[in-house]
Amino acid sequence: MFKGMPKIFWIGMAILYGWTFFFMFLEMTIPGFPLKQFFGVPACYIYNWMGALWLVNILVSFIFFKSEENREAKLENEKT
Repeated sequence: MFKGMPKIFWIGMAILYGWTFFFMFLEMTIPGFPLKQFFGVPACYIYNWMGALWLVNILVSFIFFKSEENREAKLENEKT
C-alpha cells in the first residue's frame, strides 16, 4: 500500500506524528503540564490549537506543495 509513496510523504508524517508524540511525552512526564494556565486558558488548548491545527499543518502542506512543484520542474527540464 505504501510502496510507491514519495519520501516527502514520510517526512510530513514524521513532522505530524513527531509533534503528537513529543507533546504526549511531555504531558505524561511533567505533572500538570497540559493544565497550566497560559493567557487564562489551559496551555494544551493553545499549543494544540495554534501548533497542531495551524502551524504544523501549514508547514507540512507547504513542504508537500513545494516538493511537488520542484518535481514537476525537474520533469519539465528532463523533457527539453
